[in-house]
Amino acid sequence: MSSRHGSPGLDLLWESRTAEPEQPVLLSGPRSEAILSGSGEFTWPRECRGARAEWAGVSADGIRLVAGWRVRFGRPGALDGLEPTLQRLRVYRGLAESEHAWEQLHLRQRVYPVLSPPGVARELELSSAGPEAGPAVVECAIEPFLAPLLLEGVKPYEYTLELEGSRLLVSAAGSALYFDASPCPTGWTRDGSAWDGGRYRGELREVGAIWNFESGASQLPRLHLEVWGGLERNAIAAAERRRSPDRSKDPAALEAYYRDWEALTPELSLPEAPQLEAAYRLARGALRSLYYAPLRGLTGLRAGYPWYSALWCRDLAWMLPAVLWMGDAGWTERSLRSVFDFQAPVRIPILGAETGELPMQLSPGPVFLYGTSDTTLYYPGIVRRHLDHTGDPRLSRELRPALGKVGTWLAARQDPATGWIRNGGEVAAINAATEGLTGVRFGIDSVDTTIWDSADRRDHAIDVQVLGIDALRSLGELEGHAGHRDAATAAAQAARKLEVELPRAYDWPEERYLADSIRGGTVVQALRPNALRAVAAGLLSVPHGRAVVRRAAEEDLSTPWGVRTLSSRDARYDPLAYHEGQVWPIATAWAAEAALAVGERELGLGYLELLARTLLAERGYANECYRGDRPEPWNSCFLLGMSFAPFLSLLFERLWGIDPELGASTIHLRPDLPQGWGTASLRGVRLGGGRLDLRREGNRLEAEYSGPSPVMLTGPGGETSAASRSARLSFVVDR
Repeated sequence: MSSRHGSPGLDLLWESRTAEPEQPVLLSGPRSEAILSGSGEFTWPRECRGARAEWAGVSADGIRLVAGWRVRFGRPGALDGLEPTLQRLRVYRGLAESEHAWEQLHLRQRVYPVLSPPGVARELELSSAGPEAGPAVVECAIEPFLAPLLLEGVKPYEYTLELEGSRLLVSAAGSALYFDASPCPTGWTRDGSAWDGGRYRGELREVGAIWNFESGASQLPRLHLEVWGGLERNAIAAAERRRSPDRSKDPAALEAYYRDWEALTPELSLPEAPQLEAAYRLARGALRSLYYAPLRGLTGLRAGYPWYSALWCRDLAWMLPAVLWMGDAGWTERSLRSVFDFQAPVRIPILGAETGELPMQLSPGPVFLYGTSDTTLYYPGIVRRHLDHTGDPRLSRELRPALGKVGTWLAARQDPATGWIRNGGEVAAINAATEGLTGVRFGIDSVDTTIWDSADRRDHAIDVQVLGIDALRSLGELEGHAGHRDAATAAAQAARKLEVELPRAYDWPEERYLADSIRGGTVVQALRPNALRAVAAGLLSVPHGRAVVRRAAEEDLSTPWGVRTLSSRDARYDPLAYHEGQVWPIATAWAAEAALAVGERELGLGYLELLARTLLAERGYANECYRGDRPEPWNSCFLLGMSFAPFLSLLFERLWGIDPELGASTIHLRPDLPQGWGTASLRGVRLGGGRLDLRREGNRLEAEYSGPSPVMLTGPGGETSAASRSARLSFVVDR
């Protein structure tokens, strides 16, 4: 559980007195991050796509700088590493402190991101407890990587080394890292052999630094080490400006980065549900740890760690609603501009882009790629949400031309006979476009490009239809706000046609469920959680929706640790298959939302509590996916935004039932708090430039809003406040 700890001023996530080499530790700032293990060392091997690979290291500005950074200490000729010498490890949000002991030597370490220039610092303080302190040695070795984060596992073949005093420059393929050391090392090594510091170009496994302390003093000089860099041109420019950095300011800047933001986020109190309250705080901090702004004009959130630590626009769409609920409309606005800045102006076959399509991936380099069926469909709804939360139409008006291109792209993907939206075939088109251009294949063999991209769900997956309906609804609402009635009516009518037809076309009465897809006019009867999105979107009657939710709750789809991607009764079910049986937290969030949407409160709350238990058990992380037959991560990122951000949004939207419509100066309140919760509160929800506070006492809910413009509050029984800059409303819940 998260708690305040005095010295660093950051949230203490956990501490241990034994090395936990399998436990990941993430320390991140807006432009850099470190991954190390629960041993205090930069080593963390992880199963990935059938092979065990090393994922520890330092990244900055979208470039993985190093893949390992080892420290050893001891006496001349007898050194040991950090894992076997660990005495205690404390992990805070953004900082790790460890203590290590070897014979009479004691080493204290602090590791934290440096905000500018982006990198990671290690402070090493060595002391001797013996009456006669003899010579001591500290060694460190870094393993250069220098490749964009999106190019997983691909690294340069040749590196260049240049040494200037205590500063080492390593460069390759347009990227560069600097290693700063204070005091200056007494010696250097290259691939384990002594190196005189002369310029070198060629293959390189590691480069090391050595400090020999001959003094018999019990307190030895503190080492301050940094690895920082990114794109070579930016790193070299930063090096010119950073001749004498004020390192004393770095930890304070990091503390402010987290604390100032959290001070503006809502405070949740649930005395009757302490696990949900604690999980909210953990998820809030995890969301902040994914904030990502590597370059001017490129803002968003990293998808997750370790191998999705760049901007993936589908994942970003799942996180931005939570960012809005944290009150950070400015970050949402910057993120939306970044995505729309890369909207495809024309068809680009080599990148999988159709005219008007939004990108799948963005990273410095530049690296960007299109070619998904669903990413673009999320963004009209995110723009609408921004308007609903802020009441400010300037962004939606600015993006109107781009949204019009999204509408044109969407229309081109609709089957002319049925209106259903097509999905799949993008990767095949990319492979066809790149054939003959290179001797290296594109490397992706997915037949589909929805969220379940390794499962064949062509031609008309149900979740794509739900997303398309939401996109059309949102486009219509935005056109209406802009005063374009004809365009608003056309979009609304197109959405309504699909809304009416979907429950009939995808109905699967034998299973009391909805089919997964329609292919060649034939219904594909696969039982997946995606159908629950139709329930949450209000596309089914309440009795029909309840039947679907209850069917999903059966043990073939729902497990005690989450919801599977495919029913275990399906012939294709495989508990280790990414999209054919593993458990995904985002699917669990879909189940929670669907259940709460149709009044299945007990089921919905159970799913939310399951997500909360996961966040608590994993020390503020949330894995990407788990085995379908037992509750353990498999081939999984240890932290993925889509695994916890929907949990945050559901607390506001479904549990507290807040539905802002600030474009119409209204906030609707439809809480769904359990009857047993006698007291609960949610304070400081930033909406429309103002603040909303909610408090439940007994069976009444008190709501108060204060802001710069008049707002009306509405309750579930028709209760309505007068429009005011300080509106108040009280109503009975649990009627």
